[in-house]
Amino acid sequence: MSMKMDLIKRGNDAELKMDGYIDATNAAEVEEVLMDVAGKFDNLLLDMEKLEYVSSAGLRAFKRVYMELRRKSGTLSAKNVDKAIMEVLEVTGFTRLFKFV
Repeated sequence: MSMKMDLIKRGNDAELKMDGYIDATNAAEVEEVLMDVAGKFDNLLLDMEKLEYVSSAGLRAFKRVYMELRRKSGTLSAKNVDKAIMEVLEVTGFTRLFKFV
């Protein structure tokens, strides 16, 4: 997997530090981890400081996690988003999925 993720637990909230990239080769694995975390916590904060790239497959993973958290009235948040990744989120309309902190 070309992505390293470190989980920090804070009660019902979790922070996931993302390091690497998400593309077609690893999106399913990344999504599996994200969905597992979303199933165990009410709110998820993604620290994207070291996230270098997100493909459309990665965007789909973000959308599924958002839907899972929203289903249980939780939130999906992001911080330290790289300018290029923010542009992708803006162009695709995915900024509405995240609360930016």
